[in-house]
Amino acid sequence: MSYYKKLTATDLIKISGFVPRNRILWKNEINEEYSHDELTTEHYYPEMVVKINSTQEVSNILKYANEHKIAVTVRGAGTGLVGAAVALKGGIVLDMTMMNHFLELDEENLTLTVEPGVLLMDLASYVEKKGFFYPPDPGEKSATIGGNISTNAGGMRAVKYGVTRDYVRALEVVLADGSIVEFGGKVVKNSSGYDLKDLIIGSEGTLGIVTKIVLKLLPLPKKNISLLIPYQNLEKAI
Repeated sequence: MSYYKKLTATDLIKISGFVPRNRILWKNEINEEYSHDELTTEHYYPEMVVKINSTQEVSNILKYANEHKIAVTVRGAGTGLVGAAVALKGGIVLDMTMMNHFLELDEENLTLTVEPGVLLMDLASYVEKKGFFYPPDPGEKSATIGGNISTNAGGMRAVKYGVTRDYVRALEVVLADGSIVEFGGKVVKNSSGYDLKDLIIGSEGTLGIVTKIVLKLLPLPKKNISLLIPYQNLEKAI
């Protein structure tokens, strides 16, 4: 017998009290795209998809799901290749793509505060127009920044600049019981206590759901050069 409760019409009514019904997909309303990520080798349909619009909605749903033992999977753009956005146990998928707002560009402290549904290509374009640079550059530009944080995405620039973890200053996270917590801060020196921010980064949604992100920026480089350098073998490259 499964540990997780199967959703019923009663659950739909209750969750419709947290989120308008027009932002909920129920059973046969759920599109095929929600059954897989870009790997597409395994298909598992959720019983419900909720299109999230605020931190409080995430909190309310997680609290309800925790009390009733309902499985919850968080999903961004679904561009991953590791199955983290696939609802293996059915239950509820939280679609975070509507939380896609730029909240604050702090030019003095070189930080950008965004919601998790912001696409990586939109983030890069936004800051570059202002004369700033967000270095992490994973191959999939249509991924969300929330997904990048959940997988600690790297990319071709990682050798020079580092990975996603190196550019996250602070996170707002909703825990499984619905608690809303904040980890990290805008300041560079923030070393007291456990480093829970870095624990969340790369955890693929298993520890909490990220609902707000403060990113570190750099000044925009004057030049950007990509090189393709062939070698006859690995030893010569080294």
